[in-house]
Amino acid sequence: TVSTFYQLQNSIQSVLKTSEYFLPVEFNYSFCAHFGQEPTAEEAREESYLLKSIAWPEPSVLGLPLRHSSDPAQSYYTIQDPGDLQVGGQLVVKIQMQNFLGQPKKHGGDFLVARLHTPELAAGVAGQVHDHNNGNYTVFFPLLWAGVAQVEVTMIHSSEAVMVLRRLREEQSDRVFFKSLFRSGYLSETTLCNLCLPHKQQPLCNYTDPQTGEPWFCYKPKMLDCDTRINHSKGGYKKHLLTVYESQFFQ
Repeated sequence: TVSTFYQLQNSIQSVLKTSEYFLPVEFNYSFCAHFGQEPTAEEAREESYLLKSIAWPEPSVLGLPLRHSSDPAQSYYTIQDPGDLQVGGQLVVKIQMQNFLGQPKKHGGDFLVARLHTPELAAGVAGQVHDHNNGNYTVFFPLLWAGVAQVEVTMIHSSEAVMVLRRLREEQSDRVFFKSLFRSGYLSETTLCNLCLPHKQQPLCNYTDPQTGEPWFCYKPKMLDCDTRINHSKGGYKKHLLTVYESQFFQ
């Protein structure tokens, strides 16, 4: 009856790991929406649909201290009166999230994953989690096989951590950066590349696809032309993107 905290440690470490290719600290900007072609009506509708599909409940109060954030060890779930369960029916589970002080959470937004499984049969099914935006969640499990089954609820990220990830998505869309090699004769230079680059720092080479409008830019080499670009590779990951306050939600 205790939900389990599962940290995606490898993902966090890969984002924060040191890269041998140095990226200046001042590269802190949002995606340059004015680059590339104007979206068609169909593309605009698709964009709207995608943005709605990733919409996430936001806490009523931002910047809560860690002790007021979701504590999976003190949170719990209860199985609603199952009655006469039948294959093809439904099992309903209620979740109450609590903070590190043992108090009920007052807002939703926690990233929860639930499953119903029977290890002996190698059978399992994911539950549909409904967020009531008040610290309570309801999970609906379809009953697909007969026998004893176990309920498991995992908190991937607290609602406070989700807000940090959203900030990174919106403000640091270039967390992975790229580079290209330019060469002509005995001269070679390597510059940074990405979907968007601050054009005020130095001239850009524009490699935007003329048919699809997919934007791509590289900083122009100091001594070579844009048409001397010979390869493309990942430069690395930007690091130290979290504040001290934010990093505590991923410990």
